[in-house]
Amino acid sequence: MKKTIKINYMDFGRYSDPEKEFFTPFLRKRYNVVISDKPDYIFYTLGGNTHHNFSGIRIFWTGENVVPNFNYCDYALGFQHMTFEDRYHRLPLWRMCLSDLNKSLEKGTTLSDTALLNRQFCATVISNARQTDGKREEAFEKLSTYKTVASGGRWRNNVGGPIADKIVFQRQYKFALAFENTYAPGYTTEKIIQAFASDTVPIYYGDPRVTDDFNPDSFINAHDFDTTEHLVEFVKKVDQDDTLYLKMIHAPIFKNGQMPTDLTDEALLKFFEPIFDVPLKEAKRRFYAKPYQDIDYENLKMRDLKTMIKTFGQKQIKKVKHFIIGK
Repeated sequence: MKKTIKINYMDFGRYSDPEKEFFTPFLRKRYNVVISDKPDYIFYTLGGNTHHNFSGIRIFWTGENVVPNFNYCDYALGFQHMTFEDRYHRLPLWRMCLSDLNKSLEKGTTLSDTALLNRQFCATVISNARQTDGKREEAFEKLSTYKTVASGGRWRNNVGGPIADKIVFQRQYKFALAFENTYAPGYTTEKIIQAFASDTVPIYYGDPRVTDDFNPDSFINAHDFDTTEHLVEFVKKVDQDDTLYLKMIHAPIFKNGQMPTDLTDEALLKFFEPIFDVPLKEAKRRFYAKPYQDIDYENLKMRDLKTMIKTFGQKQIKKVKHFIIGK
């Protein structure tokens, strides 16, 4: 008999469906998972402060480049390569994108070599060009001096408007720019496996430890080059050498064809054992007293431009009211 666990999700956004979130079907491999309005355990992320009111076991997860705060959670899953007793497990976003991951495992097998070679040069899909370090824009511009880089997102769109399906779009090209928004060790999102899933050779930048996860023979790693110009020269070399290109496109995405051990289903289920396989009191790990205020979150809210404008407006209204009443 599977053990019954009552879970739910908080601060995942209003369009979140608890039945479809990654952890629900995953945990059902071992547990009888019940989505409950009175859960014993919650998964929460960065979408709000509702989790503050929950006194049970809190499990933090993030798809953003944020370090977990273990003062506020019992357990956490994130990008960082770190250890924190039994309270943390690395779970990069790409590992949770199961449809793209499954397609990426078939890379190089769905098209003939002739079809793989007889495609246009390179594609990218970028909608958020803010909060980046400029490397992606620089690579786009320098690659574009060699051949056209098709941009299918809202940023610098040159294909007649935003595309409907990223995988279908990128499959028309030999390469795909897969640059993260930010640079940080361990921070690897869905971008590289979506490029793999499109039967392209990814040109990747972001996680300097990306080869801990993926086979370096299967993609072009921008971190291997000291300048963008040298990166572009190597891309040109691969583009002009059919043998080299096909060797790269047919290389498995994982070293020796095996997913890293710490990212397997077995490793993740092992992490959940001290959470779900013990009494609730034993599973609790955080130590602060209630009630509390998440200072970090409040500071981040105040940095939000809209909040700052609203606060300024309210102060001005108070000043006007005080002047009128005082006068």
